[in-house]
Amino acid sequence: MEDTIQSGTEIATQGEALEIQIEESSSVLRKINIGIPESRIKSKYDTVLKTLVKDAALPGFRKGRVPRRLLEKRFKADISNDVRSQVVSEALSEAIENNNLQPLSEPKFEPAQPEVPETGPMKFSVAFEVLPEFALPDLSTFELKKPALVVTEERINLAKEHLRGNLAELQDVPEISDPEDHIHIDAQILDQAGTLIEAFPRRHVHFTPEYSIGDIQITGFDGHLRGAKAGSMVRIDVTLPDTYKREDLRGQKATVELKITKIQRRVKPELTEELAKANGFDGLKDLNDSLQRAIEERLKSEGARLLREQAAEKLREVIQIEVPSSLVTRATGQLAQSVMQQAAQAGQQPELTAEMVERMRAASEPRAKLDAIVMRLADKFGLEVQNEEINSEVAAIADMNGMRPELLLSRMNKAGQLESVRADLLQRKVLDRIVEQCKTVEIDEAQWKREQDELRASMAAQQAAALPQQPSSGEPAAPQA
Repeated sequence: MEDTIQSGTEIATQGEALEIQIEESSSVLRKINIGIPESRIKSKYDTVLKTLVKDAALPGFRKGRVPRRLLEKRFKADISNDVRSQVVSEALSEAIENNNLQPLSEPKFEPAQPEVPETGPMKFSVAFEVLPEFALPDLSTFELKKPALVVTEERINLAKEHLRGNLAELQDVPEISDPEDHIHIDAQILDQAGTLIEAFPRRHVHFTPEYSIGDIQITGFDGHLRGAKAGSMVRIDVTLPDTYKREDLRGQKATVELKITKIQRRVKPELTEELAKANGFDGLKDLNDSLQRAIEERLKSEGARLLREQAAEKLREVIQIEVPSSLVTRATGQLAQSVMQQAAQAGQQPELTAEMVERMRAASEPRAKLDAIVMRLADKFGLEVQNEEINSEVAAIADMNGMRPELLLSRMNKAGQLESVRADLLQRKVLDRIVEQCKTVEIDEAQWKREQDELRASMAAQQAAALPQQPSSGEPAAPQA
């Protein structure tokens, strides 16, 4: 796409007008060439200096009585920096607002640090990405399939098992045999002579295939623990890695000793009249009725989610746009974070190589494309997400995980995750609006499952080349974007 320039744009505020030229080097790239008149710079200089004169207090002078020339001489660099920062910020804000631009990426200045000239206008350029424009297709031609999801005996039984799992209590057991066992250990690493190298008391581990301790990755961890009894000692021969903290021991043979101090297992209670009443129900019938209502509500939400997924895929297929690289970068970062979190939960510490990141970036492009489409449609439809909606969503997540809503809200805010919640809610709103305008066809659930199995098989084959493969070194495979 050839560069196009909108020339002669002027913004007449704060005295003499700004000089503005906007270059469109692509559908998502904008470059603003800005010229700030000398009169504006002088006016801002006077404002900054007056504020300094009013607030300055130097030895030998009362506050507000320091001579202007003395302040100009002593604080010349600070005054210049303040003037530059303010005139650049104000000019950029005016140019963006008056030309209806919505930057997606951080502005890149040219030069990187615009300087205030001794005389004449101050000139600089700013480049950033924006959302692409596109025409919304005729949504009435979109056919979405809605599976007839109904409450079945199987679903009720699964819900009961889930409830029993939530009410389960940890009980001591004599032997490790269940994948869900909670295992308490005292661990230590010994060298070939039996000398203690490191100790790890009071560890709580799970019955997992991989486990990391003291920079040592143990493969087949569950195989070593299977059948071990409380009070017994499990010994695992290992080779200390080349990255081990003690250089003199790298590559040497060692032994990991695990003293099994306690084994616990979650035991599910039977659903009885007494148990139902103890958990706030009038009895078993009331509990069953409540479960049925919950399943109906969940199936309704599931049906809406499936329609949104189809609508999203239709939009990705039909709308052809250039995807802003900043959105791809953001989606790649989210995918990488998910991979690392899953690895940490499995006791692994993989290193993201450049090749893995590049594959993740390719796999993240469809997500980034949908993000761009959703953001543009949200603006078109006038849809927003209020803070109250974010709080409600976080409260629902907290309830599912047995946490206090205010605690989870605080954690997510500190981790910078609330914007992701806002983005997900906005996407839900936009896709619900799209679904309303599409044709919906109800089909049998069995037929839906067959079609989805075929689709998943096809997608798995396509993504196998794009996402990192499960390596033998313990690095986790990336989830779908």
